[in-house]
Amino acid sequence: MNTGTVRNTIEMSPVDILKTKSHSTPAATISEFAARGKRSSFSLIIEIARLWFGIGHLSPDEYLELKLFDGDAFKGSDKKSFVGLKAARKIWLKANYRVELFAMATNKIASSIWFAAHGLPILPTLAIFHEQVGRSSSRLLRDDEELRAFLKNGEHYPMFGKPISGSQSIGSASIEAYQDGFLITTAGRLISLENFVSYVKMHGATGYQFQSRVSPHAIVREICGARLATVRILTIVTNGEPKILRACWKIPAGPHVADNFWRPGNLLAQLDLASGRVLRVIRRVGSSYEEVTHHPDTSQQIEGLVVPNWSEITRLAIDAAKLLDDLPLVGWDIAPTDSGAVLVESNVTPDFQLHQLSDRKGMLDATFASFLKQRETDAADAKRSFRRMASSDKSIFLKSGRREIMSAIRFLFGMRAAK
Repeated sequence: MNTGTVRNTIEMSPVDILKTKSHSTPAATISEFAARGKRSSFSLIIEIARLWFGIGHLSPDEYLELKLFDGDAFKGSDKKSFVGLKAARKIWLKANYRVELFAMATNKIASSIWFAAHGLPILPTLAIFHEQVGRSSSRLLRDDEELRAFLKNGEHYPMFGKPISGSQSIGSASIEAYQDGFLITTAGRLISLENFVSYVKMHGATGYQFQSRVSPHAIVREICGARLATVRILTIVTNGEPKILRACWKIPAGPHVADNFWRPGNLLAQLDLASGRVLRVIRRVGSSYEEVTHHPDTSQQIEGLVVPNWSEITRLAIDAAKLLDDLPLVGWDIAPTDSGAVLVESNVTPDFQLHQLSDRKGMLDATFASFLKQRETDAADAKRSFRRMASSDKSIFLKSGRREIMSAIRFLFGMRAAK
């Protein structure tokens, strides 16, 4: 194989193991941000501190990432409605307090089976690697030899691999083909077969999933090539009725196959919920972003486009939300493809920063606050109901125990009387 025809790049680390961390902004640049926001450094520091210790617990890094210092862009906005990761963690548990259901929702195999059993379109699974468990099966790879043989089989390509319990595309790989001891990635890089097998055995031994790659919609291919660009739809369920709360479009760029916005260079588009039209596009640059109108790789215009299959995408999100109504806050990744909308993943701990960045609007608006208040009431009711059940069971147990004790006493006294 002529490696020069690909990119002559052999990957020493076959996949991302850790998410890239953004670095804190030095205090010396506060004056720069203040100047860009047309305000004083003192007012900026006071605002950062107020939001850091406020209800949204917005860290200084999150504040700067959102560019909340921009007085023109956020004029009239309620900055207290923006939430950071610390507040998000509390919100996840308040909304989805049925934590015993997390295992099914976060396990990619279990959730895929659940959605597929109800007729929802998902990415088909080719095989899973799970070392030394289960019984021999055409779709279960139990050791490195079976994994190696699977990866050498050209019939499986193109395919996408990811850890079963992973998130944010950490550990994922998009592979086009196998040739002469190397896997060829969608980005045109080469991964040594042995390096990839070692990675999966070390980091994915408890479950690594291989899925068939589906072709993105023709419009998406024109924009970013043969890479899925998923729509993140945030749904809530109140009184049994699902509702779409927010939506944005994640678009891969540069060397990235995965569309996660934390990857430098990737794009994020603000969407009109009614039509799916792109209102605004931003591009990840370091720990912040810049606004663009066209894709940097293909020069295709994105602003003003309508997301393909928009009506199917929104309907699929609603149908999926009905199947997880006991976890009523979910972020859905849904891809527009040539065959329609396809459910890629569900997230019961959804990233709020995506929506805050794309919409320039905090999460804690009136609708979401009302939803969280209702969930707090539901949780309290469920707790009282559980206590009543426990108390009732305890009462039944004690009554039954007393009857057994009295019966035993009568039996013993009866034996004495007979003597």
